[in-house]
Amino acid sequence: MKLYENVVIGNFLYGLGVSVGAQLRGHVLPASVNLLQQTPEDKALADVLLSFPGTLRLIEFKSADNHSGKEAARFRKLSHALGSDVRLRPLSHRIHWYVETTPDVQVGVNTYFSSYLIALSRSTRQAEPLNLENFIAQTTRSIFSTQVNAEDPVAVSDYLKLVRWCQGVDAESNAGALIVVCDGSGNLRYAELKNMMELSMTHEKWLLYRHEVDRQPKLEREQSLDHDRGIELSL
Repeated sequence: MKLYENVVIGNFLYGLGVSVGAQLRGHVLPASVNLLQQTPEDKALADVLLSFPGTLRLIEFKSADNHSGKEAARFRKLSHALGSDVRLRPLSHRIHWYVETTPDVQVGVNTYFSSYLIALSRSTRQAEPLNLENFIAQTTRSIFSTQVNAEDPVAVSDYLKLVRWCQGVDAESNAGALIVVCDGSGNLRYAELKNMMELSMTHEKWLLYRHEVDRQPKLEREQSLDHDRGIELSL
């Protein structure tokens, strides 16, 4: 049986949504979940880009039977570019992940996951396999534990730019993203970002951005009313 990567990714994203939703318990959480596979940003960044208050995850999914040399070349460039960078190299280990999956008749999916730099520097099969549920649970824990010790948004932005540069993509991204604000009652609100590189903005800026989006229709209505009053007065 061949287990395609997009099937694994779809189930990971669904499972993550359920897991995060169960942890909210009435709290509000703005987030952005971006499936980049088969988009221009797939080559520039990775398959999935997750952004939550205080944390970001860049995740590359691979089937165990995918032996393409492209990923090895990408790893060499990135590893060399990071070198002994005391700021971005530790950040890479925290936010950039590599996930290798293979079907298993007993557990459904065997999953080998670790930081991108570690995974590509050796065979991921040297690690003990875990099921997909473990990876979802670990990601959820990271989302809620790092809201106190938030990543530096400037460093995150610099790292994403470096990953793009290593892939020969140094131009600004022309791909947008959606921020979704979810509360514990299941209510959702969406806001558009014209450039997904803005996902490194802080939680406070997100809330301000959302406020401006909500405020804009009200301003347009008020301007329309002022315009109508002006017409009435002129008559």
